[in-house]
Amino acid sequence: MKRENVNKLITEALAIEAEEAQRAGALGFIARALTQATLPHKSVPGNEFTRRNGLFTLSIMSPSIIGLPYGSIPRLLVSWVTTEAVRTRSPELELGPTLSGFMRGLGLSPTGGRWGSITRLRDQMMRLFASSITCIYEEELKTGIYGVKIVKEAHLWWDPKSPEQIPLWRSTLTLSSDFFQELINNPVPVDMRALKAPYHLSVSHDLTDEGR
Repeated sequence: MKRENVNKLITEALAIEAEEAQRAGALGFIARALTQATLPHKSVPGNEFTRRNGLFTLSIMSPSIIGLPYGSIPRLLVSWVTTEAVRTRSPELELGPTLSGFMRGLGLSPTGGRWGSITRLRDQMMRLFASSITCIYEEELKTGIYGVKIVKEAHLWWDPKSPEQIPLWRSTLTLSSDFFQELINNPVPVDMRALKAPYHLSVSHDLTDEGR
C-alpha cells in the first residue's frame, strides 16, 4: 500500500475516533510528541528518561530532588493541559476551585493517606510540571532538535487534607510559550474514556513501584 494511502487511512481513523468521542462528550487532546513516544510507565531511577520510536527520540529531565513523572496520572495531566489550552486559547490555565473537583475532572476519586490518590496526584504534578522535554528527530542527512519546558509557573494552593475546601487563592498553571504554541498548533484528538481507563488498571502496579 502506498504511503499516501496509509496516511489517509490513519487520518480518517483519527477523525472517526474524534467524532465518536465528541458525541460522547469525551473529546480531549494530547501533545503531538507524546503520541510518538510516551512518558515512563513505571518509576525510573535518576532524573533522565529516554524513549526511542524509530527516528524519533523523546528525552525527559527533571530536578533530582523531585524525580521523573511516571504512570497514568502524568498522561492524564498532559491531556487535561492540552485540552484546556486548545479550549481557552490561553497559556494560563485555572485548575478549578477545589482539589476534589479537579480530580473528578481527571476521572480520579479523591482518597487520602500515604498511598491515596491525592498524595499520588500531587507528587506526579510536581514531577511533571518541573520537567523539561527534548525531542530529537534523526535520519542520515537530517537532524531536528526541539526542547521545551512544560510549565513556566505553577501555583497549587489546595489543601490535600481538605480536598473540598475552596482556598483563598486560585490554583493555576502558566505554560511556557513554546509548549503552548506546540499544543494549540498541533493538538492530537484523543478519546478521554480510553485515556482514563488505564489509570484504574495500573493503580496496583504503581503502588508496588512506589513501595519499593
